[in-house]
Amino acid sequence: MGLFGRDSQTKTHRPPQSQKKTVPGPPTGALTIIAEGSRVSGDIGGSSDLRIEGEFEGSVSISGIVFVAESGQVRASIRAAKVTVSGRVDGNIFGDQMIELEPTAVVNGDLLAPKILIREGASLQGRVEMASPPPATAKPPDPKGKKKVGNSPGRKNHNDQTTEKSENGDFKGDRSQ
Repeated sequence: MGLFGRDSQTKTHRPPQSQKKTVPGPPTGALTIIAEGSRVSGDIGGSSDLRIEGEFEGSVSISGIVFVAESGQVRASIRAAKVTVSGRVDGNIFGDQMIELEPTAVVNGDLLAPKILIREGASLQGRVEMASPPPATAKPPDPKGKKKVGNSPGRKNHNDQTTEKSENGDFKGDRSQ
């Protein structure tokens, strides 16, 4: 009989434990990596996951997961199903499902997602809104601050009305006939 009541003839094979620290990130599969030490600028779109370990400037709009590693430096707006930040992001983040800021995250920008998790130690300078972001194909709001309210486009009736935001932030409406 062996040590701890085990039979000395029974050997259990255990693989050696790696000394490398496991870094959280998107699951394996289709994955694009901007490696540490790399600098990339432009627009990224697609369906694969994205891991940013280096520097990126531009915009990101993907249907997968975006992970900004602790070494990552991003100057861009980010839109993805899920966004996890451990590094620095200067720009707004839109998560279709969730945004997560790890303790080492530094974000200067607004967050918009149905679920937002900000871990103790994370730094955020911006607004937080827990709601579903508008679809990526949604039309941007009218820059003049006017919004048409009514039954259907191109059709006027007594319910049609135009609202306009005044200088003090109140809405004023005028009836159109």
